[in-house]
Parts: sequence; structure tokens; C-alpha cells
Amino acid sequence: MELKFVDKALETTTPRRIAQIQLAKLKPIVARAWKSNGFYREFWARHGAKPKAIASLDQFAAEIPIARKADFIADQKTVPPYGQRLAGLRGAKRPHLVFTTSGTSGQGVEVHAQTHAERLRSYKVSDHLYRWGGLKRGDSVFLCYPITLLGGGRIEIYGIESYGLTVFPVGNYDVERKLDLMERFKPDAVIATTSYLGHLAAVGAKRGKLHRPKALFGGGEGASYSWFEKQQEIWGAPIYNHYGATQTRVDHIYPCERGIGTRAHPALLHNIAPWFILEVVDPATGKHVKDGERGEMVITSLVHTDYPFIRHGMGDAAVYRESGFCPCGRPFSGVEIGTLERMDDMKKLKGINVWPQSVDESVFAHDGVDEYQVVLTRDDRAADVATVRVMPKPGMGPEQARKLCAAISSELRRRIGLNFVVEPAAEGEVKHSEYKARRWSDRRDSPVRETPAKS
Repeated sequence: MELKFVDKALETTTPRRIAQIQLAKLKPIVARAWKSNGFYREFWARHGAKPKAIASLDQFAAEIPIARKADFIADQKTVPPYGQRLAGLRGAKRPHLVFTTSGTSGQGVEVHAQTHAERLRSYKVSDHLYRWGGLKRGDSVFLCYPITLLGGGRIEIYGIESYGLTVFPVGNYDVERKLDLMERFKPDAVIATTSYLGHLAAVGAKRGKLHRPKALFGGGEGASYSWFEKQQEIWGAPIYNHYGATQTRVDHIYPCERGIGTRAHPALLHNIAPWFILEVVDPATGKHVKDGERGEMVITSLVHTDYPFIRHGMGDAAVYRESGFCPCGRPFSGVEIGTLERMDDMKKLKGINVWPQSVDESVFAHDGVDEYQVVLTRDDRAADVATVRVMPKPGMGPEQARKLCAAISSELRRRIGLNFVVEPAAEGEVKHSEYKARRWSDRRDSPVRETPAKS
């Protein structure tokens, strides 16, 4: 495997040296936030923290409380529209980039911003995605995110242009138009939400042709390893799935040249550690988990000195991996591909915690699956019922579909330890995602099913 470096000195140094770089950048950010950012000063004081000089990353994690979305929303309501956290936006005499979140969590819409200086530093981060993904200056990219106030789309387009790629911003067109344009211009790469890559592939397959780029870049959500394998087979191209958020104002956790890795040794999504501090903490203890353990991702930006982002609980869970997990040898720790999912997506069924990605893995491990959905209800005994509606690939007969569902049912029972009702759905009955995957529908507060579930 030939390594493609953005900064060879940093990518071949030691984890200890990376920690020293992080600490040197972190100290003035924390000191400045305590002195001049009303949100962080009040938030830290309210939690009993009065930051003195930060002497180590361990001290930082022990003394600085974790902020969350609800804290940002409360700040914006107290001092609208930006909150004390972004007080510099009011009456600003310099240009800013302003982003909002979608508000789909139900907690409200956050506002985030960055200055021009912060924007330039963010390009040093995003370069890694395209370099490691094998793109060269002048290559062309189809950007399938719509361009709005949301971070997704604008974050990508700025990074793409800075890296030197030719961008086709096709996100506001429907899927048929995107595929028509793809056939016409034959881009070197396609960038979309993870599940939208599947939507493009499914519609393209029905049309009887699908352009084969040299790389696919997915983001905005996680997926199972089986799903990534399936998409690589359909597209005939490697997938580089990455992680970031509107809050971080740049994606910053990327796979290296290994892409998704192998099933025996899945890829490490490397945190670009010179610019971001990644912690993966046990929600029960607040302590950093060990290598191979799952926890919540807590992010601190070293890019943003004007509008800081310090120890923020992202609400995303993943399996933490030390840098040595990846054969590439880079000193950047991260999370294992195929393990990343929203913490609030976890479902409790019959007293058992079920992560949707476990169901993903079981369903998409079968080649005949086009798409699926899960509907949660309760039977007349108030017991949970999980019905998996599987839409087979076009052309599969009824008997084949029945066998497919039986195999998936057996796999779910083996992997998760619960009985799922698995039934075939007709072509078109299960919709492909138009942006991010929403495969689960919880209707347990609705009227009960008439047929009792099998325990």
C-alpha cells in the first residue's frame, strides 16, 4: 500500500509528539475562552471549573466539563440569535461563514460560525480526505449535497475547491438528473451522504447503467461494514466514509488509503489529531474507554480560536482504536469503521439494547437485499414486535424472497438474540434515502398489532 502524505513529518511522527502539539495549541484556546467567551466562562463556572494553566491533556479532560447541544440552544435563547458563544458576530467588521444545524433532533437549530482565518486552517484538515482517497489536483467531483445554510454541502464545497478539484454542485437536482449528468461528465469521484450513495446506485441499476468513478466519499452518517462492501461491489470503486459535523465546521475523521479495510481487519477512521482532539468516553463514568471499547465521541477543535469548540459531547457512539490499530503507521487514533452511530438511535426491545447498525450488518450481509425498513409495534400483550420489511433486488421471485427473509431472520436471531418478524416487501414499497437513512419507525405508542408476537 503506497502512502499518500499531506504532511509527511506529522504523519510519520509519534503519538507522544502529536500530544505535545495538541497541548501547545490547546493552552491559549482555553485561556482565551475563559477570558473572553461568555458562554464558556459561565458554563465552566457553573460546573465548578475555573481553568488554570492546562498542564496536560489528562488534566484538561478531568477539569473541563462536557458541553452539549442543549447548552448551545439555551445560550442562543438567552442572547438571541447567536448566544454569548458567538458574540463576535454582532456588529462584526470582518467576514464570517455562518452555518446552522438541521434541528431534526427536536432540540432546536444551532448556529455556528467561523472566521476567514479559521476557514483557512480547516482546509489543512480536509486535504487529508482527498489526498488519502487518491484524488489529484484537477480531478472532478460530483457534490450531491444541496447548498444551504447547513454545514453539509458548504463544508465540502469549500474544501474541494481549496484542494484544487473541479466541482459539479449537483445536490439540488433530483436523482435522475444527477445520474444523467454523471453519465455526461463522468466525474472522478462522487461525494454524498452515506445512504444517498446507495440511492444513486439503486436508481442507476434500474436504469441499466451506473458510471464507475475512481472513488466514492460518504459522510453524515455511519453504516455497517456489509453495507460498505455491497456499495463498493455495485459501484466498482472504493468508499472513503468520513466523519464531521456542522459544529466542527469541517469533517476531520477520515480513512487512510485502506478505505474500508477488510472484514478481518476493518479500517481505522483517523482523527486528524494535529487539529482536533478526539476523546471516546464511557457515558457512565466519563472516563476514556480502552482500545476496542465503545463510547461517546467528545471533540475539541484546535482549528477554531475565534469561535471555540471545547469538549463537546457529539451524541455519536463508536468503537475507539489506538493509532497502532491501522497498518499505515500514522500516529492518529480514531474509531473503527462500521461502528459509528447516533446514541439516541439505540432501541430497547424486550429489555435488550439493539443498535440499528447490528441489524444493518445482518440484513446487508445477504446479496439479494435492495433496501429494508424496521417497524416497531406492540402486540395485544404489550410485548415489543420488530418487523423487518425486506425489499429484494428486482427480478427475485416469491420463493427466493421467502428464503431470503428466512435467512435474515436466522441471522438476526443469531447476532442479536431476538426474534424479528421478517417479511418481503414489493419493489418500490421501501423507499431509498434521499439524504440520510431513516430505516426505523417506532410506532409502539400506536394501537397494538392484532397478531401476538412469538417470543
